[in-house]
Amino acid sequence: MTSRRKATKPTVMDGIQLRASEPTVVPIEQLFNWVIWQFPRIRTQGFTGAVHPSDAGHGWYPAFIDHEMRKVIIFAHVTEPFPNPEAAAKHLDQLEP
Repeated sequence: MTSRRKATKPTVMDGIQLRASEPTVVPIEQLFNWVIWQFPRIRTQGFTGAVHPSDAGHGWYPAFIDHEMRKVIIFAHVTEPFPNPEAAAKHLDQLEP
């Protein structure tokens, strides 16, 4: 697997400013134009998942989807988006046992 490192500048996608050095937390309602994919595995922060912005050519970001708190924690600070939601979600396995 390719090593992922932090990006150097924030990115704005669909009006959401994605942080460059740490996860971005947004209300789930802000992602109404995004595709939200969740893997049915419960984690401390919610379900393991991935999100894809409305730009069809853009890749997937790892994310935790917390339906109870109505928020999504987006790991957009990876070097580049992943090619598919499974690879993005797998990246989260490295962060929490």
